[in-house]
Amino acid sequence: MIYLHTFLYYTFFSSVVLIYGIGLNKIAEIGIVKFKETIFYVKCAFTIISSSVISWLMTYYLLVPLKITELFPLVCFIVYACISTFLGSIVRLTTGRITSEFAVSYLVVLLSIAESSSLLFTLFICLSSLLSMLIIIPFSLTFRRRVCSNGRLLDEKYYSLYFMFLAVLILILSVWDIIWLNPGVIQ
Repeated sequence: MIYLHTFLYYTFFSSVVLIYGIGLNKIAEIGIVKFKETIFYVKCAFTIISSSVISWLMTYYLLVPLKITELFPLVCFIVYACISTFLGSIVRLTTGRITSEFAVSYLVVLLSIAESSSLLFTLFICLSSLLSMLIIIPFSLTFRRRVCSNGRLLDEKYYSLYFMFLAVLILILSVWDIIWLNPGVIQ
């Protein structure tokens, strides 16, 4: 049951995109430009999951015994850079597409290592973070289609409306999170 609560917490209640802000500035671009490129999502998901697992193992079995856990972001960066570069070059050689992405994936790896107490929790946090990002993309696409249906360009007014839309989503999630954690509030 604790795994289900962890999964739901990082997917909906504490959405990685909306509450933590990981990828908030990139979600519009990823949701619009790279939505149809499934190889991008597969490569990012595999990179995040494998980097998180290897980084957690290195942190737990190497950094903790040496009492230098403050270096786990460096270990995460080195592991992520190696795996991402390797998979990116394989994808580029086989398909000819560029699937490079750094900031969002690396921050998800850091979040999953920093907030987990076991390897299983690391996997759950990674998967729920990925699902959280995939859940927000249809909202982003729907908003774009709705606002740009009359031929409006993606200009400053669009992005200001888009970030206000995300602020409303954050407010709804925050209120629902408080209500969900404290069911006696509404009664």
